[in-house]
Amino acid sequence: MLRPLKLRIQRAPQSAGPTASDLPVASVWVDSGIATLTDPFSYLIPEKLSSQIKIGSRVQVPFKDKQLEGIVIDRTPLLTDSREMKSIYKLLGDFPVATQETIELISVTANFWGGSPYDVLRSAIPPRVASAEKGLAFLAGQKRSNSEAVSTFHLLPPKVDSVAALSHLIATQKSAGARLVIVPTVRDLNRLAAVLVQAGIAFTSLDSNLPRADRYRNFLSVSLGGPKLVIGMRGAIFAPIPNLTDIFLHQEGSEHYFERRSPYWNAREVAWMRSKLSRVNIHLTGYVPSLDVAIDIDAKDVKYRAIRQKIPVLAQPSSNGELIPSKIYQLVRKALLVGPVLFLVPTKGYATAISCAKCRNIAMCECGGKLSKSSAKSEPICVLCSKKYPNWRCGWCGEARVFLTSRGIERFAEEIGRSFPNQVVIQSTASDPRDSVGDEPALVVSTPGVEPIADSGYSAVVILQVDRFLSTSASNGVERAYASFFAASALLSDSGTIALVHDDGAPIISALTTWNPATISKREIEQRISLQLPPITNAVLVLADSSELTRLKSALLSAQEENRAPSSLRVYGPSAYGSDGAKLTLLVNPSDLLELVALLREINNRRAISKKPMLNYRVNPYSLD
Repeated sequence: MLRPLKLRIQRAPQSAGPTASDLPVASVWVDSGIATLTDPFSYLIPEKLSSQIKIGSRVQVPFKDKQLEGIVIDRTPLLTDSREMKSIYKLLGDFPVATQETIELISVTANFWGGSPYDVLRSAIPPRVASAEKGLAFLAGQKRSNSEAVSTFHLLPPKVDSVAALSHLIATQKSAGARLVIVPTVRDLNRLAAVLVQAGIAFTSLDSNLPRADRYRNFLSVSLGGPKLVIGMRGAIFAPIPNLTDIFLHQEGSEHYFERRSPYWNAREVAWMRSKLSRVNIHLTGYVPSLDVAIDIDAKDVKYRAIRQKIPVLAQPSSNGELIPSKIYQLVRKALLVGPVLFLVPTKGYATAISCAKCRNIAMCECGGKLSKSSAKSEPICVLCSKKYPNWRCGWCGEARVFLTSRGIERFAEEIGRSFPNQVVIQSTASDPRDSVGDEPALVVSTPGVEPIADSGYSAVVILQVDRFLSTSASNGVERAYASFFAASALLSDSGTIALVHDDGAPIISALTTWNPATISKREIEQRISLQLPPITNAVLVLADSSELTRLKSALLSAQEENRAPSSLRVYGPSAYGSDGAKLTLLVNPSDLLELVALLREINNRRAISKKPMLNYRVNPYSLD
């Protein structure tokens, strides 16, 4: 038996009522989900909502056949016929979640990185939780500073935990207004919060890992002018803080300041933009200034603050392939009598590459990927397709013995433990970090960035395979390596020594001895100038399949010949990217970057009209690799 069809009930749209008499048109960024719709849409403001809708208010608006969320970015008079304009449907929340300043900042960010304002908004403003709005009240208005903003780089000192040094800087830099402190990781944020609590300094945290209601309540409290000290990670750089006078950006060269979602903005560059828009002072910290900052220091655009100290440094090369040369071995033995010793190693895992023990040919999979080992007893496995080789033999000479071409942290820990028997061995990696260790003797083996803090500092810090750190193919690999050396060395105790498995005359030795990274930074800048590589030039990575990028390259070169693309544009690639993708590297003079981004946006708009997949591009990425 056929059942009768049920018709959908058609509900007529609820009347919005009369239009507001004062500034009745709202410009609204709408969360349409369409990347090419970057401009605001105009909506009428109903009289019944006029007194509540302000710049920064969350609203619900009709868009095609849906009701979508939006942010009001402006209110203007009615200048055209309003018959074609739709009205705002509903106000979402009692409080604005953005100010004129942060709206301008979000707009500039979206324009610079070639994205949609709402893509930036998702990182800048937490989701609404209605219950979190109860009990809050407006406390202060937004003030603009009349003084010129000052930018300063503070070199972090040795023998002091970096977060403790940051806390001291916050306490000593007096300010009449509010202060925003940005740190790169959750680990740093938790440690900073603990230090501030211990010091009795009041603060509000914009931690994205908080429960949703707590995070939104803290965000609203900050926007209403409550706290004078706000801490958070990269998304907090957009926080609407009234009377903000100082921004502290800790470890400014960290890769964690680069947003992982489109449009891939960088918190340090956004901080520069906010400083210029609102005349806010910037305090950058780090062990080695990033090359972007080093160039500004050289040009006197950024002040440089450092306390020079003499640090004992021992360097000895590995002449016979030994992991720990004799002088450094003796140093470690003596240091273990006093406390823990830190070993900094280049990579995680056990053996990131293996070869034949007889003929030294690199062990390869049939798919073309290299073979690796995850432990001493594990089978060789392909790094690309994950195929295992339980009975591996060399395809050239038939030998079954394996030689570890490239050690990982687990293999380092094995060899170090055998060299110093009866000692505790502690490992710390990004996937399994160790926050701290005691003062008891121990062999602490760590990869960069996750070194445990020793209660009284390490009696020795040993940097193994320095050449391997410095021989990376990454475009910013040397810069990152130097920063890792300084960061690990800063964990030294008052009487400790730094040891490097490297030549005694290398520039990094004198830089660590005097705790002065200026010479190595200048050397890197000179190389970038001679090669015209970032950050001397700006870069854009375009990611797609190889055939699409080949066509794009041809189109860009044609546009350049016709003066529709910057004359300074250089195009490299396509080249392999990831396991199965490709990349096109575009280099351009800084003065031409916005023109190039506008051209890429136009290309994407045309692709959207033609129903083609959008190009994924990243402006000034952390690395070109």
